[in-house]
Amino acid sequence: MRALRLRLDSRGRVLLPPALRALSGLRPAMPLAVTFAEAQLLVRPTDTPERRAPTLDRKGRLTLPGPLRAELGLLAGAVLLARAAPPGLLLASPAGLIARQREARLALTRRLAEA
Repeated sequence: MRALRLRLDSRGRVLLPPALRALSGLRPAMPLAVTFAEAQLLVRPTDTPERRAPTLDRKGRLTLPGPLRAELGLLAGAVLLARAAPPGLLLASPAGLIARQREARLALTRRLAEA
């Protein structure tokens, strides 16, 4: 499945389509954990929920807590790219991915200039 464009609402929620929920294996009220990796947020099931972890309600809305949104620089209306990564879900902001790509390009340019 390709990455889907989802919009963050004013309460910090994104609506996950049923197909994405099914592929990711996430279910309502399931304890979740978050991991940051290379400008992406991995949301996965866990046995021990974290304090700042997202929650998934029965309507399929994934709520990102305020401190987590602030850390990622996400505001209401922000676009997120979501892709199933069983067991779990990868979320990324397009701006974060572009910044990561820019950093990689600059590092490569510096490396080539040294050679």
